[in-house]
Amino acid sequence: MEMPFASAHPAVQVSQYTPPSASPAERELLGQALFLIELQLATADQAAENLLGRHCSAALARTAELQRSGELDPASKLPDQLRQLCAVLTEHGPAERLPASWLGMLDAARRADGSRHYLDIGAALPPIDGVIVQVDSLVSEPGSWRLYLRATPTWWRYSQDGGRKWSSVTVGAEDDRDGTYLSTFGGSTMYPGPEEPASHEELVLRLLPRLDPLAQALTLTFRGSDTEVLVDLRLESLVTGTRPGTS
Repeated sequence: MEMPFASAHPAVQVSQYTPPSASPAERELLGQALFLIELQLATADQAAENLLGRHCSAALARTAELQRSGELDPASKLPDQLRQLCAVLTEHGPAERLPASWLGMLDAARRADGSRHYLDIGAALPPIDGVIVQVDSLVSEPGSWRLYLRATPTWWRYSQDGGRKWSSVTVGAEDDRDGTYLSTFGGSTMYPGPEEPASHEELVLRLLPRLDPLAQALTLTFRGSDTEVLVDLRLESLVTGTRPGTS
């Protein structure tokens, strides 16, 4: 059920809903596929190809395990799609049978025709798995684009021994031209509060491929364990200019 939230900007609309349920196995395989596409978008040298080969082998082995265990619905298309993706990435096989969103990202890989502009968003989101996120701004450059966020109390979850950390929120995007985008972590700074170890964290997410210069609308999707928050942006209506402090 969709629930509207107030936004500071008339060109920004924030909404929250519970997405259709998918099995843990399907979510795991989809995550594997998107991680492989992210590697392809972010790197291009021989070492990256070797890394892709290793990760593809691990992903296909895990797929086989899930199928043997019965955790994966036999009717799921993801195993075949993941095998096709690995053939494209490691053997340069034909990509026509991939899902359209995956194919679009691969086709746009390393394009550098994105516009240079700064968008002031200023949208506060409802809590996602205990994390309160504010989307401050979007900065687009020819080869990629970035989101500047604030997370309270922190973007990360930590294991009990502090040796492992992960984000409980994932971020993706789609535009009005059927383009799909993946995010990678681009750095963060913790800001201590008067009583807590850290009152909030400011961070940057880099999104790939570059933002389609013909896109007029964009939906950012912030995903938690069982809910999603959508931020719809009308790009042509947002304040556009040069990011403060840049030329």
